[in-house]
Amino acid sequence: MKRIIISLALTVIVLGASIFEVIYVGKKSDDYTDRIKKIDDMLINNDTHGALKECRALESDWEMDAEKIYTLLSHDTVDSVGYEISGMRAHIENNSAAMYFFESAGAKKGLASIKGSEYPFLENIF
Repeated sequence: MKRIIISLALTVIVLGASIFEVIYVGKKSDDYTDRIKKIDDMLINNDTHGALKECRALESDWEMDAEKIYTLLSHDTVDSVGYEISGMRAHIENNSAAMYFFESAGAKKGLASIKGSEYPFLENIF
């Protein structure tokens, strides 16, 4: 009987940790996507200074959160989003709006991929 109770307790712990991971990664992905959209809107409205300030804050926050996300996900996916966020900042500094939006689209796509990779779909399991 003790083995059954222990196995049920471990199952509950694993399921709880899995649910926490899905919620945490999904929430962070949505947060960063919303912040990128805000920066996009700033650039569309010709607020380059504000967009650069927000992008630097975004990059700094991503560097801190990426360390936590590394423990949960593939490093390649997380690194590519980080490179694209750095590229966004660099393109704002160089006044290259077209290249900024290219990097922005890539970062949003990467964040959506990170979020989608956490859902318990058959393609993610196998």
